[in-house]
Amino acid sequence: MKDAPVFNPLHAYADWVTSVPTDWPEDALAVTRRAIVDVVACMLPGAREPVVETIYGVVRGWGHGPARVVGKPQALSAPMAALVNGTSAHAQDFDDNFDPAKAHATAVLVPALLAIADQEDLGTDALIDAYIVGLQIMGRVGQAVNPFHRSRGWHATATLGAIGAAAGCARALDLDAEKTAHAISLSTSRAAGFMSQFGTDTKPIHAGFAACGGVEAALFARAGITAGADALHGPNGLRALMVGPDVDALAAAMEGKAEHGQTVTFRDEDVGAPLHVSHHGLKIKRFPNCGSVHRALDGLLALREAHGFTAETVDHVRVRAPAAHLRNLMYTHPETPAEAKFSLEYNLAVGLLQGEVSLGDFELDAIARPEALALLSKIKKEYVEKLESEFPTEVHVTLTDGSTVSTSLKMPVGSKASPLTDEQLWQKFDGCAAATSGLQNAAAIKAALANLTTDMPVRALTALLESD
Repeated sequence: MKDAPVFNPLHAYADWVTSVPTDWPEDALAVTRRAIVDVVACMLPGAREPVVETIYGVVRGWGHGPARVVGKPQALSAPMAALVNGTSAHAQDFDDNFDPAKAHATAVLVPALLAIADQEDLGTDALIDAYIVGLQIMGRVGQAVNPFHRSRGWHATATLGAIGAAAGCARALDLDAEKTAHAISLSTSRAAGFMSQFGTDTKPIHAGFAACGGVEAALFARAGITAGADALHGPNGLRALMVGPDVDALAAAMEGKAEHGQTVTFRDEDVGAPLHVSHHGLKIKRFPNCGSVHRALDGLLALREAHGFTAETVDHVRVRAPAAHLRNLMYTHPETPAEAKFSLEYNLAVGLLQGEVSLGDFELDAIARPEALALLSKIKKEYVEKLESEFPTEVHVTLTDGSTVSTSLKMPVGSKASPLTDEQLWQKFDGCAAATSGLQNAAAIKAALANLTTDMPVRALTALLESD
């Protein structure tokens, strides 16, 4: 009797990518359309950020191509357009989060897929289809390495993003299963990025690197480049190397308490069930800062509205939160706009001052406001060594009269548990458009995004996103 075939996640994923039908449920399509609206909104002001201007200034000298770049006059090769647009999407840290991968998914997937769609002249239906597929694979690989992959310092947007982008691009290019497997495997060699880059120019470039790597992997595979079959699950594969030598012990410890489906193992059941875009959804950000601050900031603003306190009547604010969240917020006294996005103290100080945190609060002059700096010492934090699903973020506000008001949140506003309304999403788009200097055709872009229910050439959208 022959032994049963050994499960290989790479081959299972490639088979699913190439064979799953395109008749997605309406809720999956709706979530994807909203994700595209959201990331385009983020790309508009992001494209004007200095880091993007610098990256574009370098790569534009490497040649023209068929793929358009948001806010820029010269089209580039597909990989380079994905690099610049991915950096734009993540430059403001206003783009969505995806829990199974612990990554900024859409900031990688959409720039990669726009570049492929521009090159191949694909329609928006193909863009949406490839997004759903790429997100599923990004999430599946994420569930096999998280939460420890991220908690040990890997920036999953950069690592797992490249893999999801490769799968999505392979789908858009209509590669067969063999070439799709090579594309996914090849992308693991483009998967890199450390959380030590948070608060620097390099952090947003991680999304660009991942988008570029996914595009390259799919195009190389289409051309016949091969890659190893054990890149995901082998003893020298992604799971073993990007979690650590204790990966199997960690997987055993997660039994019965896995969050977001993160079992730290490659499961061999149906790759497409549950469908991640519907089941987990995406966290569309309410604030343009690190997602690890959102539960605390949501809680503080809710208390401020309910009880009417002001910065002057607050003695201090104490935040108890999962340690993994607070370790992301490493800048107690931020000195740059990038550092401010990763500061619990700064964001809660601004929330105390004005009851909101917006793009303008991350300008250099804004982070130097004396009235905000004076409040930094009022923000206290307590690290709780538990998973985010095991421990909600607690916010305790002690007023100058000695009284205390408190709340706790399991999920932030913008998550599936508390989604932004369509009205709020379009308000976010309008705010991003208004913050984009020189943008002349915001209304036309908005109309095109509102029409994503109708298949149209992606080039019709990217033409609007180019520089006027």
